[in-house]
Amino acid sequence: MGYTYDQLSGLVATVHTKYPKNELTVTWDDHRFEAARILNKDSIKKQGGTTITGKAMLNPQGNARWIDGYYEKDQLAQGETLHEFTMPWKRFTTNWSWDEFEILQNKSDPEGFIDLAKVKEMQAQWNLAQLFENSFWATPTSATSKEMRGLFYYIRMMDKDTTTAGFVGKTIRYAGGTTSTECAGIDAAVYSQWANWADLYTAVNDDLIKKVRLAFMRSKFRAPMGATQFETRKAAKRRIYTGYSVKNDLFSYLDAKDDVHQSKEALGRMLVSEGTDMLLNGHDVIDIDALETYTDPETGDTPSPIVCADFAHFMPVTYSGYWMKRRGPVHGGTLQHTTFTMFVDGAVNVWCDSPRQAGFVIHKALTA
Repeated sequence: MGYTYDQLSGLVATVHTKYPKNELTVTWDDHRFEAARILNKDSIKKQGGTTITGKAMLNPQGNARWIDGYYEKDQLAQGETLHEFTMPWKRFTTNWSWDEFEILQNKSDPEGFIDLAKVKEMQAQWNLAQLFENSFWATPTSATSKEMRGLFYYIRMMDKDTTTAGFVGKTIRYAGGTTSTECAGIDAAVYSQWANWADLYTAVNDDLIKKVRLAFMRSKFRAPMGATQFETRKAAKRRIYTGYSVKNDLFSYLDAKDDVHQSKEALGRMLVSEGTDMLLNGHDVIDIDALETYTDPETGDTPSPIVCADFAHFMPVTYSGYWMKRRGPVHGGTLQHTTFTMFVDGAVNVWCDSPRQAGFVIHKALTA
């Protein structure tokens, strides 16, 4: 008996809704795939337009002054025009395929074919999660490359061979080796308001804790009374991200500070657990695989960064109606006439409306 295209296609589509649970062991190569979680859980959705665009007011007019006496002459000045910051949409795709002979071989064993389908889809989704991780905790190859803009595109480290903390995070170090101070169309070397807070540390100690506390204070801005009409923000969390070694040192530091040693637990009260196991200033400290081995693209140093991201201002944006869009099965046509393929596509990028409020980074020194 022969099988029609529609019969084979229908079988592929059907098994995608009938997976048995917990029958496949996957040796994940990332401990939490935090970037994929952020993009799916913490992103905002926008639709329409070829870019993600916003407006920024970087300076006041300069017209406010004290006056003395009567009939003072007015002093008029026109403030700067609004600055536009923009990000292009970045598209991604993944897919998984079957040959029609694979389908026929497994058709008599529905459970076997369901396992095969699950394996192929899981591999494709795993690869997509890797793609997100590799881009989110890094910078793009260049200013015009295909990757989405990640954490270090907006929250930038101090320039090499500098030691003075402040709103000095202005240089994007692209993975391809070039550098630039232009971020989303605004030059942070010209407009210091478009730079983020950055500082250096040498070890996990009291001095580092003071610097973290100062960074929290300095990156917090509030509008004056009567000028809040543009300050509406979505509710969002701030989180701190770092590598395993730094977090482990923080555990030891916090345990040494703990004066209530009532537990018989060998790790004291600083236990590694599911969910929140460490807070700094009330914010989750999350260990990230990519930050454990992060290498500065410009100097080759390993800065062991501690990065705070405020998701009210550092905003992953997904394209509404074109995010994780599933299609298929698609027949391979004349080039692969025995093949069926499922696709997942989408468009995304990271958008930041205020780098100095989006977070901060404290890291070890970068040297030429």
